[in-house]
Amino acid sequence: MSHPDRNDSLAEILKLETIDLGLYRTTYHFEEKFPLYGGQVAAQAILAAGRTVSDDRQPHSMHCYFLRGGNPAKPVVFHVANDFDGGSFSSRRVIAVQDGEVIFNCTVSFHRHNEGPDLQAVQPQPIGDPDALRDWDAKRLHSIQMKEPERDNPNNFWPKDFLARVTADLGDDPMMHAAGLMYLTDAGSGLAEIRTQDVGFLSTIDHTVWLHRIPDITKWALFNYRPRRTGGGRGLYTGSVFDGDGQLIATVAQECLFRYQRPKADA
Repeated sequence: MSHPDRNDSLAEILKLETIDLGLYRTTYHFEEKFPLYGGQVAAQAILAAGRTVSDDRQPHSMHCYFLRGGNPAKPVVFHVANDFDGGSFSSRRVIAVQDGEVIFNCTVSFHRHNEGPDLQAVQPQPIGDPDALRDWDAKRLHSIQMKEPERDNPNNFWPKDFLARVTADLGDDPMMHAAGLMYLTDAGSGLAEIRTQDVGFLSTIDHTVWLHRIPDITKWALFNYRPRRTGGGRGLYTGSVFDGDGQLIATVAQECLFRYQRPKADA
């Protein structure tokens, strides 16, 4: 099925067809000049993993590796391996395959809720009310609204501090909202502020998210991303995601290729 409008519903993009036990396939595809958006395949993978655990368990961490560029116009098949089901935790491995090649893999851990101390050591760094901020054109993202303050660095392309929410109807299934959050975590970059004209990003290597709470992701969430280090051709940033009440809902870490631009050939 082809849907060229990038504003089509994220809820439709996240739908998966069950092929067999632990085997799922995407159903919503569209033409695009870019490779498959990493946040999309991560969101679909967490939903595939969630179909194999009991309803009393919700995802608390996801570790992703992006291996090859995918094609958004073609189906992706997700293989879910059931590694462990314990008294409180379940662990799943997911590989995403397209045209017979693995384009992505991840591990997802699920936890049955237990009562315990609830402490928060990091606080949000607010950027203002959504109505006072400028719209950021998310371009290739679907059913997303993003807001950001004015940027100081003209070389920046991705925001490092932004508000975002899903505009599609995700219903009341926590897994859909967890997937919506995963979709958004790949939308900005903590390395954008240290980019120069000589240095460019090539692709994400790995992306890790710890989900502390699963929010209603159709409401505004604040993303604060910060650089940690670049070297050896790689760059690392970490970030915190907060709900409207200032509660930490997720912690993010991403490593990506961070290399000098190739010199342009002489005209």
